[in-house]
Amino acid sequence: MSLTLTEVKALLRERHRASLGEIALHFGSNPEAVRQALGHWQAKGRVRRLDGGACASGCHCAMRTEEVYEWVGEANPAPGGCGITPGH
Repeated sequence: MSLTLTEVKALLRERHRASLGEIALHFGSNPEAVRQALGHWQAKGRVRRLDGGACASGCHCAMRTEEVYEWVGEANPAPGGCGITPGH
């Protein structure tokens, strides 16, 4: 399966949190391609990488640490903006 920015967005919005490995496995993609897609959404402020913790549940279990990403939502529109195009 191919990997698109929209598909990564949809998966994280649905799951709220997922590890890099889970996302790569879901799309049959290599982790670096997934990391690049996640970087796009991080730059837009819609995804954040969670520090610490070994799993997405935040239980601090002793499993090996993985990169875990969380969907934080749509960017807030500029004051007076329509929310579709920045500044409009």
